[in-house]
Amino acid sequence: MLVRDYMNQPVVSVGPDTEFHAAFDLMRHHRIHHLPVVEAGRVVGIVAERDLLLAAANFGPALVPVVEIMRAPVVCISDRSALSSAARVLVEKHIGSLPVLNARKELVGIITETDVFKVMAGMARPRKPGISRRAAPSAATATARGRRESAQP
Repeated sequence: MLVRDYMNQPVVSVGPDTEFHAAFDLMRHHRIHHLPVVEAGRVVGIVAERDLLLAAANFGPALVPVVEIMRAPVVCISDRSALSSAARVLVEKHIGSLPVLNARKELVGIITETDVFKVMAGMARPRKPGISRRAAPSAATATARGRRESAQP
């Protein structure tokens, strides 16, 4: 069982300058809990829903970019890694998700602890080539790169 067979794709991500309210709106819209932060095609950080909730409590309506909130460096995993390796990293690092990178270090998916649980519970099947695990988001919301307005559905 390989990570690439169970990862979620396409990946919803944000740029480092994305305002944190917009990132939170994007999470709610896509019903996800983790957003990789991508700059110049590379994963530079990650924000979890709880990070954004804490930011909301601390910053209120202030316009704060996710670069000020994200966790970095981010722990990633290869799409060729065994699913058991992903599970081990999630547990050892006490994290909820791993951005998945291909051999060129490009973001190609994300695997979460919930995905691993579903596999272990027999509730997930390997992904068939060419079929996404999530409904494909529109081009406008797949990657938010600006202020709050850019994340509106």
